[in-house]
Amino acid sequence: MRLKPFLLIFSLATLLLASITLVAQERERPAAAARSLSADGFSTWALADIDEVREAVQETFKLLDSNNNGSITLDEIDILEELIDGEESLPAEELAELRQRLNIVSRTFMHLDEEIDHFEIADTDHDGTLSESEFDLQEATIRTHILQLNLDSFDKDKNGGIEESEFTAHLDDVEDLDTDGDGSLSRAELRGIENQRLLQDIRVSSWQRQVRAERRAYAERRAQQEESAESKKKDSR
Repeated sequence: MRLKPFLLIFSLATLLLASITLVAQERERPAAAARSLSADGFSTWALADIDEVREAVQETFKLLDSNNNGSITLDEIDILEELIDGEESLPAEELAELRQRLNIVSRTFMHLDEEIDHFEIADTDHDGTLSESEFDLQEATIRTHILQLNLDSFDKDKNGGIEESEFTAHLDDVEDLDTDGDGSLSRAELRGIENQRLLQDIRVSSWQRQVRAERRAYAERRAQQEESAESKKKDSR
């Protein structure tokens, strides 16, 4: 009987996490980029340049490796509480980066192929019941456990962290998909593949390309505005 209310609470917590992640994703993703994607996640015109995809994965790794030591560790991806605490106190730029990191963490490290026993995980002293503190901390305990399981799946050398070579290992054979050898992946070449991380990488690459274009356009507009303002000042003298 203890399990049913616990699962209900965990489901609500999971929904809250998904909602926070969705808000972060929508705040960080340009609307134009989202509209350019078709139902299967790929635009009807774009090809996935392999070099751009690799660059996107490397940028993702650097973003998650917040202390820049060449390895992603558990404390760098278990950041939901850090985001919640920082919503009212962090500068806008730092907060935006934290939301972006959480979005990537949710997509990359919060999925499991096998079911886990939530009650057993939350029962950290293994006495068959949840104490008040275990009950209060159950969401964080289970989230950390899932993150650790996924981190371990990347960590092939079992040194406690994910190096860039381990994070990008799913791209080692990506050129094999490029059947026409043009350096990019077409919709036809991507159709039916099971490498879900590659599909995510392609979406991230497309998003980053859109962001770069928007930043260039913004910088050009600002330069034109400043030039126009300076010209008006000279004319008024």
